[in-house]
Amino acid sequence: MQPIDRSAIVVRRPSLDLSGEIPRYWNGGDPFATHFLNALSSVFPDGEAFFVRSVQRYRDRIDDPQLRETIRSFAAQEGQHSAQHDRHVRMLLDQGYPGIGRRNALIRRLTRWSVEWMPRHSLAGTAALEHLTALLARKLLESPERWTGQMDPRMARLWQWHALEEAEHKAVAFDVLAQVAPSYPLRVFALVSNTLGLFLEILDRTVYMLWKDGILFRRDVWASGLRFLFGREGLLRGASADYRAWYRRDFHPDDANDAALIAAWRPRVEARVA
Repeated sequence: MQPIDRSAIVVRRPSLDLSGEIPRYWNGGDPFATHFLNALSSVFPDGEAFFVRSVQRYRDRIDDPQLRETIRSFAAQEGQHSAQHDRHVRMLLDQGYPGIGRRNALIRRLTRWSVEWMPRHSLAGTAALEHLTALLARKLLESPERWTGQMDPRMARLWQWHALEEAEHKAVAFDVLAQVAPSYPLRVFALVSNTLGLFLEILDRTVYMLWKDGILFRRDVWASGLRFLFGREGLLRGASADYRAWYRRDFHPDDANDAALIAAWRPRVEARVA
């Protein structure tokens, strides 16, 4: 396996148009698909800040100068993700979903407490969640027609840019964890608990937004949602082998080599978000 060159992580500052003119159901006109991704996007501002704090907490314990530099680039990329998705959150608030703001305020308090009092678990959780976002990023980049081709172009640019950068820095938190807390049980617990916790959080936010729209109990909305998540080409299908790879003792994120995807997408993304 040829490892990805982490020294080439690029810190971009995109100019994205996330305005109120974006349609309410910007993902192919599908309420469930749109709100599921709205829900995921809405956890990113505070989630990415949590990632940065969790990793930087241990920066002074890292002797490898290249890894220390990738931590800096990781933090800068995640800072941009937080800022851009916060603009999306503000759009959701303007559309009439105030509960998203209340949920984020709670998440903000919990994650700050976690980094302060459970730093090892926070770092392991960050590495685990980076594994999940890397799986999603690979899916989006491998099949753009299926996943971003139906989106409003302004939202497609947001997701493609974010996916590229998740692929670029997917191993940073794991590499820090491997140096400062190389516990296999901790790593297993982190992925199990965070997979369940993230899915329930996103589902809760999706249900909330569907309820606010007055369509929570429509059969066609949930039929479409089941296809979106679990259909033959569903969002949660086709990545089980890569997901389970985390539970190998010798796992490393670069075992799934995204170098070709990164090389193909860098010029496309940079042309679209400049």
